[in-house]
Amino acid sequence: MLGELARAGVRRDDAVIALGGGVVGDLAGFCAAVYQRGVPIVQIPTTLVAQVDSAIGGKTGVDLPEAKNYVGAYHQPAAVLSDPAALSSLPPEELAAGFAEVVKTALIAGGELWERVRRLPGPGADHLEDVIFDCARTKIEIVAADERDAGRRAVLNLGHTIGHAIETATGYERYRHGEAVALGLLAALRLSGADELRAEVEGLLSAAGLPTKLDPAIDTAEIVAATSRDKKATAAGLGFVLVRAPGEVEHGFAVAPADLEAAVEDLTP
Repeated sequence: MLGELARAGVRRDDAVIALGGGVVGDLAGFCAAVYQRGVPIVQIPTTLVAQVDSAIGGKTGVDLPEAKNYVGAYHQPAAVLSDPAALSSLPPEELAAGFAEVVKTALIAGGELWERVRRLPGPGADHLEDVIFDCARTKIEIVAADERDAGRRAVLNLGHTIGHAIETATGYERYRHGEAVALGLLAALRLSGADELRAEVEGLLSAAGLPTKLDPAIDTAEIVAATSRDKKATAAGLGFVLVRAPGEVEHGFAVAPADLEAAVEDLTP
């Protein structure tokens, strides 16, 4: 793509438009960030995952076989243009994958957004417009206060540490991102000791058509090992995002290896 930009004669006062889902947005955003040391990017997300999450916040990432999003840059979009009508053409599986990010954001926000999401009849595009807007606004408020993940923005990783490990351990082929996040949310809620909330979230995810159990063929030890390569790990270790209650989400918790193994094993059929 970088060569195509050069051959097309794109200048620094031009802009790249990312029309598509999360992969398109990440790849186009990364190329815009590094091409001529940065040209504007306009995100036009066409999937639910992208509209409520990945198109917002300026993170661009490229996966490596070793781990998720190991290559990337922060590059805030000049604009994000989301039209919920675009979701009407998506297959049910793609809408469901996006719904996992909706549930994650609602858990972080708590309050009215959580109450609305827990009452939704499912991930149908015809009743998500207001929810998409409020999920986007929730993420924008968090990112505006912490653009580069130095603090509060880390709560947006709820469900993603184990979700990303599932994606890595399965070669990015078995699960859509949102499906892996759904499983990661359940593991995070188990680590949080929020069993009643976990049961409710499991019901929401299952009703939306999302997986709540791992494929039996997957080696859980590989998932646990993949968490150690998470890009957020530091010399002090890896901090997990835990949930006390909807709207009470905290980051930076150390988790004992035995507890992590138990949370992943809990996802097995």
